[in-house]
Amino acid sequence: MIEKKGEILSDLYILDCGLGSELKRKGFDLPDWTNSIWSAQAIIDEPDLIVEIHKDSIEAGSTVITTSNYYATPLILKDKQSKFDYKELSEIALTLAERAVKQSGKDIMIAGCFPPINVSFRPDLTPNKSEVESFYETLAEIYKGRVDAILCETMASIFEGEIAADVASQHFKKVWLSWNTRGLNPSLIPSGEELIQAAKSVSKFNLDCQLINCAHADLITESLEILKSVASNIGVYANSSIHTSREKQLESYENISEVHYHHQTEISSDEYAEFAKKWIAMGCKIVGGCCTTTPDHIKKIAELRS
Repeated sequence: MIEKKGEILSDLYILDCGLGSELKRKGFDLPDWTNSIWSAQAIIDEPDLIVEIHKDSIEAGSTVITTSNYYATPLILKDKQSKFDYKELSEIALTLAERAVKQSGKDIMIAGCFPPINVSFRPDLTPNKSEVESFYETLAEIYKGRVDAILCETMASIFEGEIAADVASQHFKKVWLSWNTRGLNPSLIPSGEELIQAAKSVSKFNLDCQLINCAHADLITESLEILKSVASNIGVYANSSIHTSREKQLESYENISEVHYHHQTEISSDEYAEFAKKWIAMGCKIVGGCCTTTPDHIKKIAELRS
């Protein structure tokens, strides 16, 4: 174990619900995340719907909403031959979050999203260091003075996690970094590196919190046990699902979607809240929802907070 850094957070922050699945639930024609710009398409086609979803989460009890530019990255936009620029879409995403907070009339934090630069769970597609640094530096300039925290989301390798943490910590006081796990193995991140080594690798940046996101609720609980041995503050925003089998293990990066999403059973908001109780009891200071979570999931978490 290494020395933990950072002050202990005194309050429970509640993140918002999953954006992509909520867009789909509300009738948006959401393209497949593996071969499109996914939820970023809604920034272009249905910006008011994004504001509505932000407000739904706020009304449900979120104290933090995250900007909606998760898939608005230069590599994804270029690969899908989009005419839109990631800087433009990220600026719009921030404006939509600001609009939602203003319309809510509540004192809500905005977390600026530092997403993976390429497709989720695919660290093999990450480019060189200078390209990744430039991406995050550009986002930092857009967010500067307008967000309350940076949330580095779904980090899949130590390489990308360290770059995101480094850039974010140079520009912002409050930085949260969230790791993803490799298939159905709660002790590894998608690159195949040990989660505990990943957590140790970014401890030097004195982050406010390290989290786990976008994995089954039951498996994430195992990951949090690892994370809390290193990080001063831990957090979680899981998928509203539990795994049904570990027989199908990750064989390559190409089949990671199958492993992540095809061996699962969705759970209700009440069942999710039972996991959230465990996470809070474990010491989680940030709790929210990822894929297939709804405002009702957030409401159940908020009830635990009160």
